[in-house]
Amino acid sequence: MIIGLAGKSCSGKNQIAALLQEKGFETVDMDLMAHEALGALAAALSAAFGSSILDEEDQIDRVELGRIVFTNPEALKKLEDILYPELHRRLDAILADLRRGETLIVNAAALQKADFWKKCDRILWVEAPLPVRLFRAYKRDRRSVKDLISRFRSQRELKSQYFFSRVDTYIIRNGSTRKALRKKVDKWIKDLPPER
Repeated sequence: MIIGLAGKSCSGKNQIAALLQEKGFETVDMDLMAHEALGALAAALSAAFGSSILDEEDQIDRVELGRIVFTNPEALKKLEDILYPELHRRLDAILADLRRGETLIVNAAALQKADFWKKCDRILWVEAPLPVRLFRAYKRDRRSVKDLISRFRSQRELKSQYFFSRVDTYIIRNGSTRKALRKKVDKWIKDLPPER
């Protein structure tokens, strides 16, 4: 079974992924995979966005690339057109090795935009209130509120409702403590169908 773990930035996807790993679930972090793929795509990305996105070692400067794409929808689309096919290729390779009866959690903020959801049997959507998400993002990234708002705006179209008519979807609201989140995750696991 393939379960997509999705939600907006700083909603708690990684916390839930860690809790699921503790329970024995295999997980794939598509954000981490995207960071790794940037290196393989450095030539194509620098051709598309210019050499200013490269650091001294000709590696992608993710902060600079983010500054460009999260303030310009056309630039973001250009990045996605380069990055998403590579991510699909890498995810397909992982799925090809998945054994019958195994469950894989695909942790992906871009589950909807990149169409990763089409590979999923179920979706676990994580929600958190905007002020909580902003606080978490600031604490994690130490970027300006303006930069954080730009990033959040780029995810406006991400909504749990998108999945409801397409695939079984379960929502976890994560605006409280880690202990409360653990209880919600445990309940979700308990309610999973037996084919897990």
